[in-house]
Amino acid sequence: MTKSFAQTLSDARLMVAGVSQNLDALKAIGISDSDLAALEAALAETSALDVEQEKLKADLKDCTAKLGDASKALTGQLAAVKKRVKLAIPQTRWKEFGIADSR
Repeated sequence: MTKSFAQTLSDARLMVAGVSQNLDALKAIGISDSDLAALEAALAETSALDVEQEKLKADLKDCTAKLGDASKALTGQLAAVKKRVKLAIPQTRWKEFGIADSR
C-alpha cells in the first residue's frame, strides 16, 4: 500500500529528528552534516509547497463557488431579456440575439 503524502511528510520529520539526535553515531556510516542539511532543506521546501497548495485549493473552491453564482445570475438575466426580446422582435430576427427557439 502506498503512503499518503501526509504520512511521507510525517516520516520525513521523524527522520530529520532522529538523524539530528544521532548524527555522531550516523557519521560512521557516511551520513554527514551536509546530508542532514539537505534533508532538512528538502523537508522545508516540500512543507512550504504543501501549505501553498492547500491555500490555492481553498482559493479555487472560493472562486468556483463565485463563478457558479455568477453563472446562475447571468443565466437568469439572459432568460429575462430573451422573453422581452421575443415579445418585441419578430421571430425572423431572433437569430441576431442568439435565440434559436422556434416558438
